[in-house]
Amino acid sequence: MGILRIPSILVAPAALLIAFVSGSASAEFLDCSGSKVLKEESSREVVVPGPNAELAQVSRVWRVSSKHPAFDGIDETVYMHLDHLNGTGTHTGYWILELKDGEKLRAKFEGVHYTVTRSRQWETVFQGVFRFISGTGKYEAIRGGGYYHGMENKDSGTEEYSCTASY
Repeated sequence: MGILRIPSILVAPAALLIAFVSGSASAEFLDCSGSKVLKEESSREVVVPGPNAELAQVSRVWRVSSKHPAFDGIDETVYMHLDHLNGTGTHTGYWILELKDGEKLRAKFEGVHYTVTRSRQWETVFQGVFRFISGTGKYEAIRGGGYYHGMENKDSGTEEYSCTASY
């Protein structure tokens, strides 16, 4: 008896359909997209200084504005590692959100950034991706994430982000 060969173009849609149908019937979806404003940099420890180079551990707090009421108006705590030369490099880290109902979400992020200096003023532009890694209560099984982009200078920082998740 011969082996039945299924065209590969049919395999991916079928796998997605099976994953969707076999998933939890009670899963809820949320759009947590929005924006953030840098509230404070609570600490910065330069681990490896060099000529125009820096490896730093940074803690920050961002104020969140979101379409989703549980996220709107809360603070996000960020723990980040920066690795750059002349203001250009990579960043990785984690952020923690405590939602209005007391539940907590944790996400891991990574991205790139570059700095432009004009007339002795600097501006750093950044972008990256994040994914939820854990949650509490009804968000215990959260899955999803998104991408972000923004800018900061010596006076302020702003970020826009797209975010979708199921829980």
